Amino acid sequence: EKYNVVILGDSVSIGYSPKVAAKMVDVALVQHSPWGGDGGAEETHYGWECLDFLLAAPDGTPQVPDVLYFNFGLHNLNNDTVPGQSGPISEYVPYLERITVKLVEWAAANGAGTKLLFGITTPEMCDGSLDAVVRSNNRAAMAIMSKHGVPTVDLHAAITSQCGAAPSPKCFNQTSCFCPHCTQ
Repeated sequence: EKYNVVILGDSVSIGYSPKVAAKMVDVALVQHSPWGGDGGAEETHYGWECLDFLLAAPDGTPQVPDVLYFNFGLHNLNNDTVPGQSGPISEYVPYLERITVKLVEWAAANGAGTKLLFGITTPEMCDGSLDAVVRSNNRAAMAIMSKHGVPTVDLHAAITSQCGAAPSPKCFNQTSCFCPHCTQ
């Protein structure tokens, strides 16, 4: 029997979900939530508002995965507010805290022993100032996850260990600026 893994994340997770699924095909069924495309779970405020829907199948059936991997970060990098697309930097930490508390409570209450895992946000390789925001948000996210006992996967470090610090426009054999959605 395979493990059931749900990746609940912002737009970059849409890019790596198929690769994770392919790597884990023998041991897990890997799915992405939300189930459609676009920007995924978007910014933290939107993720918080929609969390109950994001934890359900398209028909509304509650999901009870063995592992829930979640990430937020790339949609809280500036001070624009476009609900369901982009949120201000100042909303990242308070809404990530709320999301994390709710997920910890949900995992404990769902009876299946769902394990939580948080993905630290990937770098903005073409923009050093945006990557500074990513790094700041990542430090806050690591503190939140540590506080609540949620393990993390540091995607930022994985990429910068190969590419160097941002800005670094050519990485992973890209011919132009590295796009976080074009994971390899």
